Amino acid sequence: MAPTDELAVARIGLDALAEAVDLTAEANWNQTADDWAFFVEHGIVLGARDSRAKLVATTALLPYATGFAWISLVIVSKAHRGRGLGVRMLSECLAELRSRALIGMLDATPAGARIYGPLGFRPIMGLKRWEGTGGNPPAQHRARPLVRSGMPKVARFDAVAFGADRGELLANFCGRAGMLGFELAGRNGYALVRPGRTASQLGPVAAENERDAIDLIEAAIGSTPGSIFIDVPDAWTQTAARLGARGFRVQRPFLRMALGRNMPYGDPPLIFAIAGPEYG
Repeated sequence: MAPTDELAVARIGLDALAEAVDLTAEANWNQTADDWAFFVEHGIVLGARDSRAKLVATTALLPYATGFAWISLVIVSKAHRGRGLGVRMLSECLAELRSRALIGMLDATPAGARIYGPLGFRPIMGLKRWEGTGGNPPAQHRARPLVRSGMPKVARFDAVAFGADRGELLANFCGRAGMLGFELAGRNGYALVRPGRTASQLGPVAAENERDAIDLIEAAIGSTPGSIFIDVPDAWTQTAARLGARGFRVQRPFLRMALGRNMPYGDPPLIFAIAGPEYG
C-alpha cells in the first residue's frame, strides 16, 4: 500500500461520478450522483487515486458569494483509513480556501470535530440528525405545495436566512426527480424534501417562527413515504419534540464549525433544518 504522500491528488470531474458514489455507499452516507454532480459543476472536488488510478479519497469545497465556502464530502475508503489521508485531503481543501481568501465552514461529525478543532475550526452551533419514517399526513396544517412561481420569494428568504444566495442550489433541488416543496400562504417559509441514496433528505426548512416551521415539516413528512433524514439545530426543542412524537429518533449529532470566524452567517433563528451537512 502506497504511503499517503505518494497518492495522486487532483480535481475530479463528472467522469468520476460513479466512483464517488461508490465511496459514498462504502461510507454509508446519503449523497447521490446529483449531489456529486452539483459539487463538480459549482464547486471544487478533489480526489486521491492509488497506483491503479482508483479513487480512494475525496474532499469538496462549495463557495458562496458572500465570502465563505462549505467544506464537505471528506471521505476515505476503508482500505486507506488510519494513515492521515483524510487530514491530507482537508489540507488540500484549506489551501484552496486560502488561495481564494474564503472563510471555511463545515458541519462535522463528532469524529470529524476532533480533527478540525486542532486545525483552528471553532464551534458555532450543534445540530442533530433525526431519522424516521414518513407518511400519515396530519389532519390539518397550513402548508401548501410549492409551485415554480413561488421560487423567487423562497430564494430571497433563504438568502436572508442562510447568509448567501443559494438560488442555483435550490433550483437544482427543485429540478430533481421526486423532489417535493411546501410553502405558507401569505408568509415567508418553505420546506424542501429530496431523494437521497438511503433516505429522503428533508431540508432546508426556513420560516419566520417555529410554529410555521413545524407545519412545513409536518406537511413534508406526511407527503414522503419511507425513510427520512432531517438535520435540526439544537435550539429548536419544540421541533425535536414533534419529531419524537412522530417516532423519529436521533441518529447522530453534528457540530457546525468555522475557520476564521466565531459566529454564523445569515439569520440562524430563521433556519429550522439545514440542507444537509454537505451544503450547510
